[in-house]
Amino acid sequence: MKRYLTGIDWVVHTIDYTSKTQSGIGNHSEVVLELNNPPDLKALTQDLNGFVKKFPHLNGWPSRALNLCPYWKISAKKELPVNVQSIKLESNCEYLPFMEAQVNAAFKNKREHLSFSLIETGNNTFLTMTFDHRILDAKGAEAFLLLFQQYCHNRLEAQNTFFTYPAHLNRWKEKLLAGRQVNRFLLDFSKDPPRILPFDSKNEPCKFKIIHLSPEQSMRLKDNAYAQAGYLMLMPYLLARSLQIMHKIFQEKNIPGDTYLIPVPIDMRTKEALQKETFFNHFSFFLFKIKVNKINNLSELLSEIKNQMYAQVKNKVPEAIINASFLMRIAGLSLTNFFLKLMSKKHFASFSFSYLSNANQPKNLMQEQIQNIFHLPRTPKPPGVGIFFNQFDNKLNITLSYFDDLLSKDQLSQIINDLQEL
Repeated sequence: MKRYLTGIDWVVHTIDYTSKTQSGIGNHSEVVLELNNPPDLKALTQDLNGFVKKFPHLNGWPSRALNLCPYWKISAKKELPVNVQSIKLESNCEYLPFMEAQVNAAFKNKREHLSFSLIETGNNTFLTMTFDHRILDAKGAEAFLLLFQQYCHNRLEAQNTFFTYPAHLNRWKEKLLAGRQVNRFLLDFSKDPPRILPFDSKNEPCKFKIIHLSPEQSMRLKDNAYAQAGYLMLMPYLLARSLQIMHKIFQEKNIPGDTYLIPVPIDMRTKEALQKETFFNHFSFFLFKIKVNKINNLSELLSEIKNQMYAQVKNKVPEAIINASFLMRIAGLSLTNFFLKLMSKKHFASFSFSYLSNANQPKNLMQEQIQNIFHLPRTPKPPGVGIFFNQFDNKLNITLSYFDDLLSKDQLSQIINDLQEL
């Protein structure tokens, strides 16, 4: 049994390969459920094991078929047991370092792609799921936990277990035309080398800062986005404000160049589509090129971001990126990584950014109330710094992902303060 990888899957595999080459750690993220009380650990472990058994591809690994197309080899071996690490801390103990340690730890072997922890501090309870981006994207991770909640409630049947369709092993003319369109699109972006933070290749852990906005703060921020950017323009507004915050750091460090380059992943799946297409990667990109002289004027910056977004939608650039990416699968990971760097002049982004819309989750897990859901994405280096937003129950969370060698303590405090004042 096999599942052919899409072009976007192969891009994610390439990022994973690059990360492992640099640090030995793959392209991991963590999604965290904050609960009002700890669930029973034994029952939780049993339910997770019963649930994961329904999805044998969670123990698979990448391979390449005779037709040269990479695929996810679904293991016939005995499934790996799911263990939930139990961590109990003092009530005033900081829990974030324990979450960081999980995100920065490599999986034990090529068949392991998920790990779970239950962290109790006395005042807070967190269920964490560290996941391999090759098997789940961010929205997919949320959907996976939703399926688990439904399983706990009614022992649902397995979904999306059998992958019998090819991943577009046809329509090559369409893909070649899309490749030409994307190449022309990227050539325009490559004319001006983007501003990037100076970094070294030493192996160090990625660190995080989390800001949880209250419902009132979240509503105020969304009202500001509506007033200044327009209806359904929260993502452009958050990107604009993040650009202004990071611009201060680039200016302080005297980073050369007059252009910022920010790829923004987008995932337009509905709740129903997410449950049918939970696994692997189903997103595309907008790519924004912003001149330094447009940063300080928020109105002008928002107009530039929206104009570029509208132009890319009109020209179907996100769809072209998906179609063109299919062409890269014939190359090995090292060669794909070389081509990706070549197309972007060795630097993919000035910093990482993403926004996840409101998580479609029930309010309870195993009879315990879910108070919040947030993400800890491990930013690759480069760019080494990322600002990520997600929503749960109409509350916004902000995650700053970074490496110590890129930001001083004062710069880190400045970013945190500016994010808190959004």
